[in-house]
Amino acid sequence: MAKRLRVAYLERCVGCYQCVLACARVNEKVLSVDRTSITVRTVGGYEGSFAVVVCRGCLDPPCVPVCPIEGAIRPRERGGGVLVDREICDSRKCNHECVKACPIPGAIHIDLDLHNAIVCRQCSICTKFCPTGVLIMEEPKPGF
Repeated sequence: MAKRLRVAYLERCVGCYQCVLACARVNEKVLSVDRTSITVRTVGGYEGSFAVVVCRGCLDPPCVPVCPIEGAIRPRERGGGVLVDREICDSRKCNHECVKACPIPGAIHIDLDLHNAIVCRQCSICTKFCPTGVLIMEEPKPGF
């Protein structure tokens, strides 16, 4: 079975954004915090901790059946999570139902320039660039 991303050690996050920038650079070919599948946010201001917002790779993703554009978003084979077909996905033709259906607020967002949904494809590039080991890839456990 394919592995999926897990935020395993959130307490280690130092807010360096290396995971965010690596995702954008490798997957989107841009250096942008807006066109990335993973987001790091502060919780509690300057002295607070951080939250990592990313798709957790649901085994039965609720974002798939609500998409009104057939084939635009489909489940990944053997591992949880989804893939977005950017040739088909067009946010101008839908009501962003995938964003609303996701149980992780902010894990799916719409690129307003490309008019596509952006969601983690479970490629693991972020785990390789995280200097503190916050993120890991693991075998999916039944039920999530």
